[in-house]
Amino acid sequence: MLGIALAVTAAFCWGTGAVFARLGLQRIKPSTGVLISMVSSLVLVGSLSLIIDFDAMVSLSPSALLWFGLIGFVNYALGRQFNYLGIKYIGVSKATPIFASAPLFAMAIAVTFIGETVNVPIIIGTLGIVVGLVLLITSK
Repeated sequence: MLGIALAVTAAFCWGTGAVFARLGLQRIKPSTGVLISMVSSLVLVGSLSLIIDFDAMVSLSPSALLWFGLIGFVNYALGRQFNYLGIKYIGVSKATPIFASAPLFAMAIAVTFIGETVNVPIIIGTLGIVVGLVLLITSK
């Protein structure tokens, strides 16, 4: 139950963040918004991480640094840039569901590169995402 509550809280935060981004993007370029949001995130998360688990932070393995460094580049820097551009050009209500198609890419990459398996519920869920995207993209 805790996991579900945390996931819903994350969804609420991302949804609220998209609206805040739309409001902020009325006055600045998306790249500037990305920089401001990443710096504020770094300050908050860096401080909390050092306070909560200092020992783990100073003893990270090189492979953990590599993988999470790549996440920072692909997810936060590039992903947020395209996220903000999408919000700027098509709005929150249309862009956000398209961003939510991330499981399609995650599944394909996980199956291809790390050998995860696909089952019937995953296939059905994937088809649901695709149908939803088609409906959204073709709507006026």
